[in-house]
Amino acid sequence: MDTEKDRPPDGAALGAELSLRVVLFHQAVADRLGLNATEHKVLGLISRNPGISPGRLAAETRLSDAAVTKIAHRLVALGYVSRRRDAADGRRVRLAAGPAHGPSMGALMRPLAERMARVTGEFTEDELRTIGRWIDGTIGALRDATAALGEEEPRARD
Repeated sequence: MDTEKDRPPDGAALGAELSLRVVLFHQAVADRLGLNATEHKVLGLISRNPGISPGRLAAETRLSDAAVTKIAHRLVALGYVSRRRDAADGRRVRLAAGPAHGPSMGALMRPLAERMARVTGEFTEDELRTIGRWIDGTIGALRDATAALGEEEPRARD
């Protein structure tokens, strides 16, 4: 007899729930930092890519140059990001995580990191490889879907 426990999970339903929980978590983090969700995710890109240029941020996020400049100014003013001139070309600006970023993010992310360490500790290495393949596949699907949406003409906003 096939029980619900024996059936594989519904990937679409899991993906939808995961997406929702990730968005809500990051909105809560952004709220605690005094940022909006876009500013928070741009801050994440800057922290993972020290020395990134505003132009590269615009390309990665598909935000306008003006929007990236406004976000960068705000993040610098809050101490989350530092701005420096490029050593090779003083006309160019580079962005990196600032002094307020590490302590703020560490405190907010620590409980989730500890909980995730307990969750992953319950799986075998083979299971973790399978989970990793699912996550990698999901990331690829999201990247492709985002690119496809970016190629379409956006709907007018009211």
